[in-house]
Amino acid sequence: MIFVDSHILNYSSYYPGKMLGSTLSVGNLSDCEQIVELSVDAANPTYKKDAILGKFENPSLPFLLESIESSDETEAKVIVNSEVKHESWYIENPVSKELTKRITLKLGPKAEQDFIIVVRAPNSKTTENMLSMINIGLLTYADERFGVSQSFEEFLKNKFNGSMKDFLKDRKKVTQVQRLEILLAGQVQIPKMVCMKQITPDVPALETENLTDTTLIPLCIKNTAGQQKFRIPFKNTGEQDIEVEFSFHKVSQAANP
Repeated sequence: MIFVDSHILNYSSYYPGKMLGSTLSVGNLSDCEQIVELSVDAANPTYKKDAILGKFENPSLPFLLESIESSDETEAKVIVNSEVKHESWYIENPVSKELTKRITLKLGPKAEQDFIIVVRAPNSKTTENMLSMINIGLLTYADERFGVSQSFEEFLKNKFNGSMKDFLKDRKKVTQVQRLEILLAGQVQIPKMVCMKQITPDVPALETENLTDTTLIPLCIKNTAGQQKFRIPFKNTGEQDIEVEFSFHKVSQAANP
């Protein structure tokens, strides 16, 4: 009845706070109208790694999904649903462009609709694997030929008094049976940048300046008038472009040895 152009959306790696989107096409193969619901899976707190590897036939992901050796047997065999942990995944409404967790729409005969599935990266301080699912449920029965024998609007008015809410409640169990699952995967990576002239402060007085956990770059300034220029080499050791903000910290004279 319905088809998708991909069962896996791989967002690769991205930095904290970033927002990325990937297109998912959903189509109707039948010659009548179909009612389809897309929703972000927030019902399952974890997924079994072996089940995902089997269902999606060893998918190519930005991280390894194989079971790992761990003192916690459960942790070794499952992966956390990042939607439950961070609420990071969204579906863009193709009409209003609003981000939502669930959307229901009518697909015409042989019609196709593109959806943007969005991930909003959490502000993690460590590398974090992100994995969740999009559920696509078919809300119509095989003998319901909307747009042929009668329109969906007529059916909704006659059987549910025009209430879409009652219709969705009535078809809740149907979506659990007539359902496709789309795997969502990405990895939050922490930006890495180094300066070849950097030092780590080791002066007790710097504690009052809140700089003890900061990497510092020493500058030797001549006691002369006029402008002085410094060439400070930095290197981005990560895999993506980064935006950097520099600031100068004035350290009190008491901090000098």
